[in-house]
Amino acid sequence: MLNLLIQIGFMNVTIWDLLDVLIVGYLLYQIYKLLRGSLGFNIFLGLVLIYILWWVVSALGMPLLSTILGQFISVGMIALLIVFQPEVRRFLIFVGQGSLHTRFLERIFGRDLNRSSQQKENLVKEIVKAAEKMSEEKTGALLLISSGSNLEGYYSSGVMINAEISAQLLLSIFSKTSPLHDGATIISDKTITAASCVLPVSDRPDIPQQLGLRHRAAIGVTETSNAVAFIVSEESGQISFARRGDITQNITLDQMSKLLKKAL
Repeated sequence: MLNLLIQIGFMNVTIWDLLDVLIVGYLLYQIYKLLRGSLGFNIFLGLVLIYILWWVVSALGMPLLSTILGQFISVGMIALLIVFQPEVRRFLIFVGQGSLHTRFLERIFGRDLNRSSQQKENLVKEIVKAAEKMSEEKTGALLLISSGSNLEGYYSSGVMINAEISAQLLLSIFSKTSPLHDGATIISDKTITAASCVLPVSDRPDIPQQLGLRHRAAIGVTETSNAVAFIVSEESGQISFARRGDITQNITLDQMSKLLKKAL
């Protein structure tokens, strides 16, 4: 029953109170994920401390300090939008892209993007085959799987390909003698959409120093979209995986295969 009350001491807690706490907790966790490792996290903590201080001085009846802090709090939302503009944009993209309602609408209008199981297996095998060869030869590569993200803004910085996925084509693109080997190759739907695309580089201070521009670009683009990225290191040949601004280094080919199946 929705009107059921849970008696806790002298407090009456309804199911809506519990739901309220859970939603706020989830939102705070998402804010933490967006801000962790960045300078914005320290700024956010500072704003929280100021709000707590304002609440305390108001409760203690200190009108002068309460008024000063209250004026700061009143413009806090505008300040947050200005200071955290990249993080707010990233959060809105996270909410708007790859959500359940988007997939539901796609099915309603007959836009079922799921491939047949056999077709998906073939695509995964071709990509993994190319990654294995590049890893053995220590050929640097950056593959971006769009998975429904709107990455059209990055296409213009590269060369449009619009070709079927094949290991031979990927190896040709990332060959050290190819003019397209620099930058990212974007795979969208069932085609190699574009190559040699320029991606935003993350400036987060917590990124390990040994990671190069390819890894930082993979982190940067996955911070602002729900795309995933695979990186082959030119120095070590290790394969890494980036998603939502997080990077996992030195994954196996089996792990890559499983991640690709989810992404495609």
